[in-house]
Amino acid sequence: MRNATLILFFLTLAAMVRLNAEDLATGEAVFNSNCAICHGSEGTGGRGPNLHGPLRNGDQDSDIEKVIRNGLPGTGMPKFDLEKDELHALVEYIQSLRHASPSGPHPQGDKVAGKRLYDSSGCSRCHEIDNQGGTLGPSLTRVGASRSYEYLKTSIVDPSADIPDDYQSVKIVTRDGKHYQGVWVNEDSFTIQIRLPDESFASFDKQGLQEEVHEKKSLMPAYHFSDTDLKNLLSYLSSLTGDTQTASDARREEKAR
Repeated sequence: MRNATLILFFLTLAAMVRLNAEDLATGEAVFNSNCAICHGSEGTGGRGPNLHGPLRNGDQDSDIEKVIRNGLPGTGMPKFDLEKDELHALVEYIQSLRHASPSGPHPQGDKVAGKRLYDSSGCSRCHEIDNQGGTLGPSLTRVGASRSYEYLKTSIVDPSADIPDDYQSVKIVTRDGKHYQGVWVNEDSFTIQIRLPDESFASFDKQGLQEEVHEKKSLMPAYHFSDTDLKNLLSYLSSLTGDTQTASDARREEKAR
């Protein structure tokens, strides 16, 4: 009887291991199809944050499921409508990433000094934090929760490496030789609208244009800080995980309606 019980136990354990492996394989496939483009193929981060170690929005299965189902407004994290078994498998896979050894660099600078550098460098002219600042560039209110450390670093030293879709640069030359440059807002067969550096909007009739160029270069300049200053600034930006709806969030919601 004892031997039979042991055999049943090991058979059950083997079946559980096999099912878990199948779940992880399914979860990895769902992750690669939907999540890797932002979080990296190994979950180490990109446009989205690093998924190794503690998660900003909770570590429980229910926390992760909520983020997947509802998204995170203002962070670039969309909502996903997955089948129940796919959602379960994806959560299991993300948990496996979370419990893996944390990878990638972590903030080691002085965030107070980073805040001073942010203020003195004029970043608030184009970026807002908690509804304070400009809206020509992306909101930074939640940037620490929505972007990886490496992505933030690249955005500072080489901002043209990856330009968010909502902030593509456009150069306009009218037939009378006037030049305009700003952020693309909307376009149809007859007109194009851009947001100018002073944050005003301009609309142009395409028949009156000499040139319309969708540029691959960001309007944000590349910054060349010392290693210490860069670490301080990254530490400050990584600490920004607020949940206040910003003016740029509201603008995107209005655009989507």
